[in-house]
Amino acid sequence: MKYKIGQKIEFTNNFTVELEKGKKARIVKGDKAMVVRKVDENSGEIVYITGEASGLSQIIAINVDEKVDADYIAGKIINNL
Repeated sequence: MKYKIGQKIEFTNNFTVELEKGKKARIVKGDKAMVVRKVDENSGEIVYITGEASGLSQIIAINVDEKVDADYIAGKIINNL
């Protein structure tokens, strides 16, 4: 599956991510992240938007389409007006 920049991802499993200086953050089922950029053909950067890791970014193994999720971005603009 290819993800678009700006698309939200909802996690379906619990797992832990390693942070700086040996700290860890727990991601639980239902936490969300947003795809922010394509790194290369096999990876992209996400930013966690809910849960313990909220505000943190991570590069993960996903296929990212270079197209922007225009519907999501347009909705955010309209909601902020």
